[in-house]
Amino acid sequence: MSADPRSVARGAVLDVHQERLLDDISLAAQLGLRSVRLDVPWALAQPKAGAIDGDVIERVQIAAGAARAAGVEPWLRLLQPAIPHWFDDEGGFTDDRNAAHWWPRWVETAADHLGEVAAGWVPFEAPFAMSRRLMPDDLARQVDVLHTMVVAWRDAWRLLRGVHPVATSLDVAIERPIDNSPDARDEARRRDHLRWGLWLRGFHDGMVRVPGRADRELADFAGSLDVLGLALRKDLETCIIRTADHGLDIPISITFRPTGDTDGDRALDIRAMWRVIGELSADLPLHSVTITPFADLPGAPGVVTADRELKDSGDAFVSPD
Repeated sequence: MSADPRSVARGAVLDVHQERLLDDISLAAQLGLRSVRLDVPWALAQPKAGAIDGDVIERVQIAAGAARAAGVEPWLRLLQPAIPHWFDDEGGFTDDRNAAHWWPRWVETAADHLGEVAAGWVPFEAPFAMSRRLMPDDLARQVDVLHTMVVAWRDAWRLLRGVHPVATSLDVAIERPIDNSPDARDEARRRDHLRWGLWLRGFHDGMVRVPGRADRELADFAGSLDVLGLALRKDLETCIIRTADHGLDIPISITFRPTGDTDGDRALDIRAMWRVIGELSADLPLHSVTITPFADLPGAPGVVTADRELKDSGDAFVSPD
């Protein structure tokens, strides 16, 4: 039996660099959204090792405070594709010692400055994509980066847990071989494990399993999340069911980026998404759906125009059938 998809909370990803950020927060509240996700831009907030740009932190504080005043929960993401240059120069997440030194300090700093206004935390998003972006032509090093990201996740959990919920945003996807060759099938299985098994099995039993390394138990990795967030674009039903089959028994949240060449196509994609959510929410702990992006950005169409007018895709999102 299908459930009413309107019972699932809705949210939006907002760009903290937008001049009309406060307008976006007000509009999100008017549209009945329950949450917004805001970036805490590490590269801008910490332009030098150990230094904090108070203006950047204040901007996030003001935005998060405005969201709370409007009755909208502000969730804060602590890592973006643009990492600090000084951190990157020292190896970034391609160097496990460098990451283990600087990343927890940044998380702790963000928590100290923003813990009173945050409603929840998203330490980072799409770790599989991050590994491919950092090491596009080196499969072995991609694995090393993901191993480092697992430890980085555990470190963030240790610092953030307890007061506000902590959510993943995993870029799970159905991996298919590019052809029927044994090598292609092996590669698809490897990618599948790095998207799924590394994280979901690890959250279940605390073991880190990466190709080419011995399995090892990582202290405090098991159960190190409050909300199981997924960043999805397609294969929603299959991905959500497969996630639930891992048996973590915690709320599932979806960050959804609709696809399509036109706004009408994206509206159809959003309505199809809500049909899947409605069919699954009666039996699975679906917590929320967050749309990204909210307002039009260069090269990334949102569900409202640059003039903050609701598009057909926006109507499809805020008024599910």
